[in-house]
Order: sequence, then C-alpha cells, then structure tokens
Amino acid sequence: MIVISQCANPGCNAEFDHREGELFCFRKPPGADGRPANTHSVQHFWLCAQCARSYYLESTHTAVVLRSRFDREATSHRSQFIAVA
Repeated sequence: MIVISQCANPGCNAEFDHREGELFCFRKPPGADGRPANTHSVQHFWLCAQCARSYYLESTHTAVVLRSRFDREATSHRSQFIAVA
C-alpha cells in the first residue's frame, strides 16, 4: 500500500491527487553491511502537476533529491535533499 500525503517538493504543500502530477518509485540501496535491501523495499514520492513541470526527483546512492528540469547539470545549489535513500 502506497501512502503519500503531499507533494515531495518541500516548498509546496499540495495534497496528493492521483489524477495529476508524477509518481516516482525508487528501490532502496543495499544496507551499510552490503547486503541487498528487501526486494519490496521501495520508496514512493509524488510531485504535483505544477512542480512536475519544473522539477523531477532523482535517486542517488544515499538520498532522493529534487532537481530542476531546466538545468540538467546537477550541482548542490540547484538540487534539494528530499529523503535518505
């Protein structure tokens, strides 16, 4: 069961609406001990339609970050931390 309450953009407080926006699903990375995460270990995030026009979410080895669609050159000042992976 997926439980999403609002847009993943910390600057937005739009409530989840499955009829619009963009849903992102990321597998959790292996644990610190190197063992693979459970095959059902998936994180779900949603960007509302307005935010999805300007941003996308990307999973790194350690975090999920919000990135601008208009500037694909990811630098720390152009992305924002969303969650620990």
